[in-house]
Amino acid sequence: MHRYLIDRRQVHLLRFIIEAYPGMAVVSTIDSALGLVALAIAPGCEPDVLRILEAEREALKLREVCEA
Repeated sequence: MHRYLIDRRQVHLLRFIIEAYPGMAVVSTIDSALGLVALAIAPGCEPDVLRILEAEREALKLREVCEA
């Protein structure tokens, strides 16, 4: 499970982008006020999903959250 902080106003956009690639990943909102989301990525799809996220990093103000 990958966790990210994004601009909370862009959660819907991230979901729309990820859903455009059926079966690759699922977006779950953990805290909508903070813009904290989690992505469950299907086995074998991680490189593709990470490329998509990197391409959208600036628009979504995407930052990965490292688990301690």
